[in-house]
Amino acid sequence: MAIADEKIDKIKGKNVEGITLYPGMAGMTREIVEKLKKEGVELLSVDIMVTQKCNFKCYYCYASSSPEDLPEFTMNEAKEIVQQCIDMGVRIINIQGGEPTFWHPTDFKGKFGDAFYHFVEYIRDEYQKAGLPLDLVSFTNVSLITEEKAKWLFNIGISLCCKLDSLQPELQDSMLCTKGGLKIMMKGYDNLIKAGYGKTQNPVISTNSVVTPQNYGEIPEIFRWSRQQGFRPFVIPVHVHGRLQEAGGQDQGLDRTIKEGKKNLSPLDMKKLFEKLAEIDGKEFDIHWEALTPWVENKACSRHLGGIHIRADGVVVPCSEAPDHWALGDIRKQKLREIMQNPTVKKFRNMYSELHKTGICSSKKCPMAEKNICYGCRTRSYDDSAYDDDGNYDADKLDPEAFFGGDPACWRSVEQKSTTKQEEKISV
Repeated sequence: MAIADEKIDKIKGKNVEGITLYPGMAGMTREIVEKLKKEGVELLSVDIMVTQKCNFKCYYCYASSSPEDLPEFTMNEAKEIVQQCIDMGVRIINIQGGEPTFWHPTDFKGKFGDAFYHFVEYIRDEYQKAGLPLDLVSFTNVSLITEEKAKWLFNIGISLCCKLDSLQPELQDSMLCTKGGLKIMMKGYDNLIKAGYGKTQNPVISTNSVVTPQNYGEIPEIFRWSRQQGFRPFVIPVHVHGRLQEAGGQDQGLDRTIKEGKKNLSPLDMKKLFEKLAEIDGKEFDIHWEALTPWVENKACSRHLGGIHIRADGVVVPCSEAPDHWALGDIRKQKLREIMQNPTVKKFRNMYSELHKTGICSSKKCPMAEKNICYGCRTRSYDDSAYDDDGNYDADKLDPEAFFGGDPACWRSVEQKSTTKQEEKISV
């Protein structure tokens, strides 16, 4: 894993393009999308899910990850994907899991836990040889990051998006389904902070907090803590996918203590939360934004505009939770360039024009969509199609076309219904 100091200086990931990554979206901010498209970059961002395995087993996990025997790439397969990314001029590579630092492919002869670092070094070296700029990102639960590895990550310049759902040990552990989980996570955070993360603009680090009924009341404190460390907090409302979908749409955390007695989170709960986060930013950190969407600083998802996700089973999808119905190909059977010729790619690149015209996310209904600022979360829209009006969940009713519907976490849906009712009363 060790790299000589002079080599680190040579390949350190200073942002070559002068852009600022937002790790929660793997760097895919609107500004970056527009900038790179103008430069003629064919494929901007690629997520590589090197393994579906993880040392935790979060009850809400979108990827249904666990320490069990699950799909993962060999090192040679992962390196071949990188070569194809270089061939297509990809500028952002996001290494994901499962837990990527838990990856130990069968053809890697090094120590357990070193495969991820070997792969990061390989990517940096190959991009340098090709003379291409690169922004490297990884999602991690930080629990396996030692002091030595934290320094290595900082020196090589990889941006990190790090798991954190609660600062309360009992609550976080219950969400991880792992006793003592928060303790080892916070040790990883301490190591990253000591290494320099949060003290500079590059490499960037963010916390990724999934909002459930269980930890709803904890999010403001996580948000505040993240800002205090110089991190960028990323907050995402939970949706019924992966392990929650396997559980029949039931939040397995509901039998545990829930703040404010809530068993379900409504769009108005989300509005209240994001308004609180905007208030904290404005009053305490001089960061000013208005809560217009269920995204921090209104930095909405941009993955569909220029990125793809490669799952550990080889299937290539538009984003990490897109259903198989919208799969673009299989990296183990096709080259990346061939996969990108799939006509469906164009459909997702033109996301705004593909949104259901009558849904709350269409440009006719939402000014944010009209200005190409937000198209909501497509996976939440799809997952929501399995619920009936009484809140009963049936996975057999999942509708692939609902992928282009309205985001159920957005409060505009409630506000629009309220406005419509008011107009009806006035007309009567």
